[in-house]
Amino acid sequence: MFVLLFPLAFSVAAQIKIVEDFEGSSKLNWTEYADKTMSTIVKNGTLDLEVLSKDVLAIWCDTDLPIMPEQDFKITAKLLVPKIDDENKFGIIIDRDQDFNRLAFLFKEDKFMAYQFCSGDIKSVGESIRIKLPGGKNQRIEVVLERKGGSFIISYNNIEIYKWKRPFYSPNFSFYTTSHLIVEEMVLEQY
Repeated sequence: MFVLLFPLAFSVAAQIKIVEDFEGSSKLNWTEYADKTMSTIVKNGTLDLEVLSKDVLAIWCDTDLPIMPEQDFKITAKLLVPKIDDENKFGIIIDRDQDFNRLAFLFKEDKFMAYQFCSGDIKSVGESIRIKLPGGKNQRIEVVLERKGGSFIISYNNIEIYKWKRPFYSPNFSFYTTSHLIVEEMVLEQY
């Protein structure tokens, strides 16, 4: 009987679920920063990223996720986007390979982009596709990033839009914007 229960207990213990609601203090160690040009801070139960100067092209707020890269996981982020248009981008950045390249999964009005990201620059290596994401103000969007069977799967508002099979090296994770992004909640699950 003990032999049968031990594997079950081990598999249950390997599962992770973290709900980051930014109330009081954050559960993940976000790299908060604020000055006259930009702000990435936890405030009022949100993670608020805002570009405050025309001299700043984009900002992101990092953390290292407490996951094992070799296992599947799912990140669900509830975002409030103050302005969606055809110029401003927002989304998530994940992973970091041996050459410090990361993956950027970004959105703007009617477009999704999957690109390499390195040293603050979006590289031309990548792909963009048309999606139904209308422009507007103060829109709530649920973005899901799932790692399953060696692929990254991206969805927004329950619509799967992109699948990319590629290695995963590092649990480094960021939210990204070229204007203003409010993260209301993030749920991390590893199974």
